Amino acid sequence: MIDNMLIARAASCDVRARLYANGHDLRDPLLSPVYGDLRGFPPTLLLSGTRDLLLSNTVRMHRKLRQAGVESVLEVFEGQPHGAWYREASAPESKDAFEEIARFFDKHLGK
Repeated sequence: MIDNMLIARAASCDVRARLYANGHDLRDPLLSPVYGDLRGFPPTLLLSGTRDLLLSNTVRMHRKLRQAGVESVLEVFEGQPHGAWYREASAPESKDAFEEIARFFDKHLGK
């Protein structure tokens, strides 16, 4: 119950992943890009929190992007669960997240 966004009774992340994959190999890059060739990906901004169940996977993706020569920015917000910045837009962390997103877009898409 550390991540209050990604919760469901009797459903672990593994159960959900298998449901999502629908019988396909979980290492298929079309299901999980971290297993693919990331060269040529556009600059990428990744947001997570210290209470996000997917934090480790987000870090893995960030490192894989960097290893492929892709500009990748990882922002981790203290005490935040998965997608918290989206759920409560008035929270200080959400405001910080939206400012980071705006800066990233300004840099890569221009004003």
